[in-house]
Formats: sequence, structure tokens, C-alpha cells
Amino acid sequence: MDFSYEYSHNYPINSNVSDAAVTAILSIYLLVLMVAFIFWIIQYIFRGVGIYTIAKRIGRKNPWMAFVPFARTYLHGELAGTIPLKTKSIRNPGVWKLVAPIIANVVGMVFYFILVAVMGVGALSVAISSGAYGPGYDASLGSGTILAMVVVCLIVLILAILYSGFYMVLCILIDFQIFGRFTSRNMAIVHAILSAAIPLYETFCLFVMRNREFNPGMEPRLTPPPAAPMPPVPPTTPPHAPVPPEGAATPPHAPVTPVTSAPPSDSDILRPVSEEHTEE
Repeated sequence: MDFSYEYSHNYPINSNVSDAAVTAILSIYLLVLMVAFIFWIIQYIFRGVGIYTIAKRIGRKNPWMAFVPFARTYLHGELAGTIPLKTKSIRNPGVWKLVAPIIANVVGMVFYFILVAVMGVGALSVAISSGAYGPGYDASLGSGTILAMVVVCLIVLILAILYSGFYMVLCILIDFQIFGRFTSRNMAIVHAILSAAIPLYETFCLFVMRNREFNPGMEPRLTPPPAAPMPPVPPTTPPHAPVPPEGAATPPHAPVTPVTSAPPSDSDILRPVSEEHTEE
């Protein structure tokens, strides 16, 4: 005797409820994206205005770079000038701030490909071993492959921590140099640290301090533009009246120097009579 049991259960699903839930989730997602985009626009404009005004006041070239992506990062770093340290100094901090993330991304991609290569080599060795030893062979990754993956992950983690610390310190030093032009040293340190810890804090600090008076001794040294070169003046000789040769007539336009007779000497006035008779 054969027995067969067939059970079928139909659980009706209300399509209206599911559509409403999906619509609500998408609406919330779009609202979050819109709010984030608005905040990004506000941050971009406020930061650009602050960097542009400060760059223009201290005499930096091309302050319009404050509104250009990537170029504004370089200009923000260059506003700090040379950052003095204990024994050395950081020159061109704008270059470091622009290049450091690029180097970090390149290094991260290199280690990512190394990790993928290690996993691929491990999977290939497992596939070859399982084919050689039959279907009953344990096809799990070997301990050497797992150890190599762990080592690569640890190296990536250490490098990421070092990079994060370096970049944070660099940003704090840059902001400290900029804020130190407009506020006290202690407040510049506080603003720089909070700028690295709180989003949008740095943007509003740059915007608020852009028109403040410089601290005494922190004024920029603006050099005046060079004057236009004067045209060369040909050498000239003072005019002299030509000297006429001996016996030539004096030209009518030349001034005639009057000739005066010399006064008689004492010997002619007091000449003794005896001498006159003697001469006769």
C-alpha cells in the first residue's frame, strides 16, 4: 500500500505593503543623499571663500585655485608657508598634502594586488593538489598561504595607521600656521586640533578668520611690483663756445671780454728822480 502526502501552503503577501516599504526606504535614502549633497555644497563654497580671501590677503599667486578640486588642497597647504620643526622644517606643505593621499592609494592598491595574488596562488596549489590526490583530499588553503595573507594584512594595517597619523599631524601643523596669523598661539592649537577631529570645523574657521586683522609681526611682506625700466639716456656733453684761432675775427654772437689795464705798481709810482736822470 502506497501512501502519499501532499501539502501545499499558500501565504498571501500583500504587495501594497511591500511596495510602500520599498518606497519609504528609497525616499529616506534619497533624502539623506540630498542633505549630504547640500552640506557638501555649503562646505565647498565656504571653504573656497575662506582660502581665496586669505590667499589674496597674504599675496599668494593664483588665489582662484581655492575653487578648483585638488588645487585647493595644494593652496591650503601653501598658506602655511614653511613649517618650522625642532631640527628641520617642512617646505612646500601644499605639495605634501596633495601627494600624500595619492601615494597612500597607490601603496594600498599594490598590497591589494599582492593579497589577491597570494590567495590565487594558494587556491591554485590547492586545486592542483586535490586533482593529484583524488577527490577525498582536503581542499582547504594551506597554513603557508594563510600565514602570508595574515602578514600582508598586518603590513597594510600598520601602514594605514602610520599614514593616518602622519596626515593628521600635517593637517594640524598647517592649520596651526594659518590660524596663528589671526589668533593667539593657544587658540590656534585648539582650533587646529578640533579641525582634525570635527567635520566642517576647519571650513568655518577659515571662513570666519579670513577678514580678521593680522597679529603684530604676522603681517605679510608684500613686495611692490617692479617699476618700469627707464629708457636709456644718450650721453651729452655740455656746450662750449668754440675758441677762434689767433688772428681770426671774433664772431658777432660771441661775447667780447673787456680788457682792463693793470693797475700801476708801486715801483712805477715811487720811482726815484736820480734814476730818471741817469737813464737820460
